[in-house]
Amino acid sequence: MSSRSRVQTPSVSAYGRPPRLVLLFVVLTALGVAAAAAVILVVVRQADEAHAERTAADHAHFAATAVLAPNLRTSDLTTVIPAARRAQLDRLLRRRVLLDGIQSATLYGTKGRAVYATAGAKTSRRATAVLMNEALSGVTVSEAARSPDGSRILRTYVPVADPAGTVKGVVRLDQSRTPIAATARNSLLIAGVLEGLLVLLFIALVPVLGRASTRIRAQLEELAYVATHDELTGMPNRYAFRRMADTALRTVDSAALMLVDLDGFSKINSSLGSAAGDRLLIDAGIRLTRELSPDYAVIARLGEDEFGVLCEAADVESAEWVARRIRRALGAPLEIDGVRMAVDVDVGVALYPGHGADLEGLLGHAATALVSAKGEGTSGVQVYDPATHSAHDNHRLTIAADLRDALEMGQLSVHYQPQSDLLTHRIRGVEALVRWEHPQRGLLTAGEFITDVERSGLAQELRRFVVSTAARQWQEWHALGLDLELAVNLSAIDLLDPALPDEIEDATSRHGMPPWNLVLEITERTFVRDERRARQVVDQLGRIGVRFSIDDFGTGYSSLASLRSFPIHQLKLDRSLLADVPGDEAAEAIVGGSVEIAHGLGALVVAEGIEDLAQLQFASAIGCDIAQGYLIGAPAPADELLGLLDTPRLVPLSIA
Repeated sequence: MSSRSRVQTPSVSAYGRPPRLVLLFVVLTALGVAAAAAVILVVVRQADEAHAERTAADHAHFAATAVLAPNLRTSDLTTVIPAARRAQLDRLLRRRVLLDGIQSATLYGTKGRAVYATAGAKTSRRATAVLMNEALSGVTVSEAARSPDGSRILRTYVPVADPAGTVKGVVRLDQSRTPIAATARNSLLIAGVLEGLLVLLFIALVPVLGRASTRIRAQLEELAYVATHDELTGMPNRYAFRRMADTALRTVDSAALMLVDLDGFSKINSSLGSAAGDRLLIDAGIRLTRELSPDYAVIARLGEDEFGVLCEAADVESAEWVARRIRRALGAPLEIDGVRMAVDVDVGVALYPGHGADLEGLLGHAATALVSAKGEGTSGVQVYDPATHSAHDNHRLTIAADLRDALEMGQLSVHYQPQSDLLTHRIRGVEALVRWEHPQRGLLTAGEFITDVERSGLAQELRRFVVSTAARQWQEWHALGLDLELAVNLSAIDLLDPALPDEIEDATSRHGMPPWNLVLEITERTFVRDERRARQVVDQLGRIGVRFSIDDFGTGYSSLASLRSFPIHQLKLDRSLLADVPGDEAAEAIVGGSVEIAHGLGALVVAEGIEDLAQLQFASAIGCDIAQGYLIGAPAPADELLGLLDTPRLVPLSIA
């Protein structure tokens, strides 16, 4: 095998590219201005036309009630009008009513039939039943219509009442709509002025927003780098390794995945201090990158003293040869602060595709092999062997059996950690966290068994238990007057399950819980396995109305791509981001940038891991919306939280 592996690695920068914000803004704003102009034209025209119609109707009402009604006789609306009386009405109407656009008048009796009409108006037709009934009830009403010659007119029906207020009939006055239309056309000038102002405002804002967009783009690029690189060594982090390795595995027929552990790191770190430990890690990253060029291998720092490598290897011998090179390179002595030292290096190896057809399987088997490599009497390099490492697989099967018993025997429970609103200082929600009261191992948190659950095929059953239990608890709290948000974690397997939306909808409706009160927490790695299927499930959940939160942001599992590709309502800053604030300027800048971008995208920011007042004050000062951590409250059973949830003010008043 050549001295350099031939796995072609994708660029880390290919993930999470910032959007073309300026172009997007210009296009969307231009479309918005055009749409606003059209809306203004329609709204202003309709408003002016409606106003002109109301004015015309008021004019007709005045003419009918002030001029015509006092001159009518009761017999005019109840009996056939003699010719002499008709002549009198004709003269009255012609001189005092048929003015200012009123073209004709028609009288109707109480039964809605016409009894008199001026020249040009027909008396043989009944009025519109609905309008006539309204007029006979004492209300003046109008309708747009057409005259016998086809011109557009406005018909106004005015009730005619006796001195006692009893409606005796209705008079219909027909007016030309030409003046009304002219009034509406005149309004186009006003609309044009408003449109011009909008265009000028748009032109004035483009340079300002262009500069803001440039600033946001720079911050996006910086955060994209932070999300995919280890801060200390500058190497790709765990998230980037997963993405890059998963892509690389699709391009080769065989490869070796190696987990590299610096066995003596903890001793150096504790004896010489963290600065010496940091220098050791930096040196290890440089040596590893120099030995295996990143152009031909996927190399990353995965944990405190653990590195990951994916390179081409046709068989066990070639993989062991690369692993021994790594051990020699990293195990060579180095000098730190005048002290010459060396560390032991252990390497666990899993081969693709023999030991796993996907990245998750390879990582699990490489981790198993790494444990064996640390054992006494080994060479420090161990390749996964299904025959000798079956005990690990047996452990997983045992966990699966125990978990099935736990589901049936009630050993599982849900604890809830409160989340406080940093604006109102009240508890606004809780995060549901599953716990397992194991008969031998005691109370286990989800992190101690969730991986085994996913691999054992019980993820769906566990999810149903958590969602159903949490929704039922929400219903009990709601009955006590508490309206809380409920956050539930989803795994990668959950988001690939097409049955999930139906389960969520059934649980929320069964317990009377509005879907928008449910916040589903996901991590970016959730989408790594099958982004297309995950997106389909997310879209269905979005239609139901539930909200989403990006969890573990800042750990390398989340990327800025999530913020623009999925309907994110919350961004949850990982506790590791807030561990060094206030005081660490770099950490403060990263947190502040994350908050600003999240707010710019309309998402709330949750500060996780708040354990002291200084962190809480910092989170509030930079604009975080929600705080979660032991300072607010530790995860606890529901009955232990009731008094805390009902507390009027939980956040210390000193931050207000």
